[in-house]
Amino acid sequence: MPEKKAEDMEQAINWPDEIGIIAGPFGGNRKSWLARAARHAGVTYRQIKALYYGEHDDPRHSVGMKLLAAAQEARIQRAKCDALNVAEFFSRHAQALASVNPDLDRKRIDEFVSAARAIGGGDRTGDSSEGRVGGPYLGKDP
Repeated sequence: MPEKKAEDMEQAINWPDEIGIIAGPFGGNRKSWLARAARHAGVTYRQIKALYYGEHDDPRHSVGMKLLAAAQEARIQRAKCDALNVAEFFSRHAQALASVNPDLDRKRIDEFVSAARAIGGGDRTGDSSEGRVGGPYLGKDP
């Protein structure tokens, strides 16, 4: 099996993109935005600034690992937030259907409630105290 060259195995990291993920939405000015990224990652503003503006492209191992870990955590938090937004949408949709005609749309309502619980993490706790949404089934399982 042919050996790969070391340079082929290296994966270039786009530090400005990673820093942007850590800092979150841009607000205020660039300096405060980069300072927010530095705080979240546990590194200095100077280190963040140098990587962001390309003054350094190869940080110390400890700095690089902190940045990559902070970026991964930011991605996870953003995904959790997105999942909660979707769960909230499904829950509101189920409530709207229940307010119109809970008996006619019972199957759809139950599907939306089930999806909201699965996405929002309701199934992980085993908490079924919410019961069904709307109509004569509110809080009761038939």
